[in-house]
Amino acid sequence: MLYLLVLTDPELSYGNYSEDFYIGLFETEQQAEDTAQHYLKYIKGFCDFPCTYRIVKKDVISEFNSRISDYLWTVQGWNTNEDLDEIDIIESPCFLTEEQADAELPVMKKKYQRAEWTVTRWKLGALKWHEGFVRMVDGEPVN
Repeated sequence: MLYLLVLTDPELSYGNYSEDFYIGLFETEQQAEDTAQHYLKYIKGFCDFPCTYRIVKKDVISEFNSRISDYLWTVQGWNTNEDLDEIDIIESPCFLTEEQADAELPVMKKKYQRAEWTVTRWKLGALKWHEGFVRMVDGEPVN
């Protein structure tokens, strides 16, 4: 079991769209929790607005301890709404190799009707959005 940290800006979320920031994939729930608290306290954007977080448990296909690198792969599919925001997101478990994820892609495409698909590589423990974000209103930063 691995843990995916997702931070959300609820002020920019609406209807069935959620303004989510995928931060990282962690070996322990405590690592994900500690990272969430750090982002909400210190990282630009996340600490400036009432962001929330969730930790998603991710299964690993194959024996995790048999992995040969710190990289894992997932398959993700989604649709877009009239504002071109990603909705109806579905995700696979984690795979130890890109080949396993590539093999899962056509299976998921057949099972789920989604407009867009991707195979994503994750480095275990690596942080995304580590510089935060700036919210713009009328072309001006508000944080």
